[in-house]
Amino acid sequence: MIPQIDKALITLEVAEKTTVFILLSRDGTIHRKGNGSIDSTSTPLMRGVSQDGELDALMMTVHPGIFGLTGLIKNEERFGNECVLSIIFHGTKGEEYLYRVIYGDQSEGPPQELAEILLNAVKITEPWYQEQLNAENGKKWWQFWK
Repeated sequence: MIPQIDKALITLEVAEKTTVFILLSRDGTIHRKGNGSIDSTSTPLMRGVSQDGELDALMMTVHPGIFGLTGLIKNEERFGNECVLSIIFHGTKGEEYLYRVIYGDQSEGPPQELAEILLNAVKITEPWYQEQLNAENGKKWWQFWK
């Protein structure tokens, strides 16, 4: 069974650069930066509120079995750039479920259940993120401080 979750934080670092940062809250708050590509490290952090239920949509994709297994997975044989996938779920009663996987981008990646959380979080928040980026890019030169 999946516990009641009110916040989810998903980050992916590649070669010590944050390529994805996603924070979802039950109240609709979203913070997102990047898409997982090493080229996306210079994209802005977008913050806002959505009424589309992104956190609920993400939690519907989470395998319930992961809540019994938390902690660090460190692949000893890492090849390529070091990658760190971090996932934190914060429960409505203050409990936390933390996962961290350290692997190489040219070697075995994170367990499928955790990789799917990252992929689904990006997919679910992508429409909102693109809307925010387009709005940011559409600002007039005198609106740079907003």
